[in-house]
Amino acid sequence: MADTPDGIADLTPGELRAIELFEMAGFDVELLETPEPPVVVPLVRRRGHVA
Repeated sequence: MADTPDGIADLTPGELRAIELFEMAGFDVELLETPEPPVVVPLVRRRGHVA
């Protein structure tokens, strides 16, 4: 299909059905790019300060 949006192959059957229902209800549906997951920086715990 020439007008198939990129990324639609990655959607679950439930997500595809939800898009179909929104379109049938008259909503304009636009697929957005999935953002990269956030980078998790480990928390460095420091021991108590000794003076």
